[in-house]
Amino acid sequence: MPITDITKTVEQQVLDALTIAQEAVVDGVRSVAEAVDPVLPDVPRPFAAEAADLVDGAFTFAEKLLHNSHEFVGKLIDATDTSKAPAPPAPKATPAPAKASAK
Repeated sequence: MPITDITKTVEQQVLDALTIAQEAVVDGVRSVAEAVDPVLPDVPRPFAAEAADLVDGAFTFAEKLLHNSHEFVGKLIDATDTSKAPAPPAPKATPAPAKASAK
């Protein structure tokens, strides 16, 4: 099995495990929030309105950093591939010096 196939399989397994773990955490937080809500219904949440905007902004920035890094590493890989390097330009032909005509 090619290494790329193994890598893709492992990546998918990690993502699947992460999804399962995240769902468990979300369910747990929801259960706690539902249990606490009747007891503390009016607890102020000063940052709740801004939280989604802050998270979105942070992930947008992270995506830009990741994209930038991806392009950089691609350029590094290209720089090491000498088979793609452009051939050096051929030397330009220089005209022969003109001979002085004899009179």
